[in-house]
Amino acid sequence: MPQPCFFTGIQASGTLTLGNYLGVICHILEIQDEYEIIIMICDLHALTIPKPNFNYREIGHEIAALLYACGLKEEKCKIFIQSEIKEHVELAYLLSPHITVSVLSNMIQYKEKKREQESGNLALLTYPVLMAADIFLYDADLVIVGQDQTQHLELATNIAQKFNNFYNKNLLKIPKFTIPHLGAKIMGLKNPQKKMSKSENDFLALLDDSQTITKKIKEAETDSENKIYYDPAKKPGISNFLTIYALLSKQEIKEAEKELQNLNYHQFKLKLIDLLNEKLGKIQKKYIDYQPRIKEILKKNTEYLKILATQKLNLIKKEIKFN
Repeated sequence: MPQPCFFTGIQASGTLTLGNYLGVICHILEIQDEYEIIIMICDLHALTIPKPNFNYREIGHEIAALLYACGLKEEKCKIFIQSEIKEHVELAYLLSPHITVSVLSNMIQYKEKKREQESGNLALLTYPVLMAADIFLYDADLVIVGQDQTQHLELATNIAQKFNNFYNKNLLKIPKFTIPHLGAKIMGLKNPQKKMSKSENDFLALLDDSQTITKKIKEAETDSENKIYYDPAKKPGISNFLTIYALLSKQEIKEAEKELQNLNYHQFKLKLIDLLNEKLGKIQKKYIDYQPRIKEILKKNTEYLKILATQKLNLIKKEIKFN
């Protein structure tokens, strides 16, 4: 029996962060022997907020090499760059008649980003439709996403149901969507009340050197109580550090609290710095090994996934009398 398929996407908007690692990558590491893993580097989605002089292909290669350096197995995990498989865009267009502009314009993320940009572009508006196409193109059984994508997943499910009902065929497979219970949202270091963010330059990168890690952790916001316990409402900074420490040391929050209860904030930060340097140092060494090989690995993955995407799209087009 073939293994079930896991699918997720990682935005090609910059280098991978600790939030990416703890929020998504660690969970994939736990299931990679149970599923066929497909990870898409979302360069088309990154265009919703375009950046001048930004090398999307270069950052895509960096992300792919880092993913494998984190422990994902080449033989189990197919990583590819979204724009390399054109069927994603074609399926998105075939889905688009089944969703209205008013529904898309009421998406929370669209409203927030439109407010930040002071104008909403078409790519930003239609982003959830392309996201739905990404998911359905590979008949995924399981999709892991962050907490901020819940509304988009509900929309993807709604699109699939409308599409299937319209053609009276189960053309689009609705997967199980799951959000990790711990670490799905790693918060910023400067502002621990907001998600760790590359756009706001409030993050720890997987490629940060030990000096940078030390500086960022020491300067991170905490509080004046100097007691270590988990309370995101009253102690967002320390609670975020506890989450990071617990995930990196493979403990539950309560276990980490007990281990650290007699330390002050300075001592806790030093302990966290040592743990981060140990974990990220190993990833960075493997990353150097993957750099010269990553283009060839991605080429092989793309050839394999292009066949699956073409077969799925042709099946859909045949059923809707479009080829």
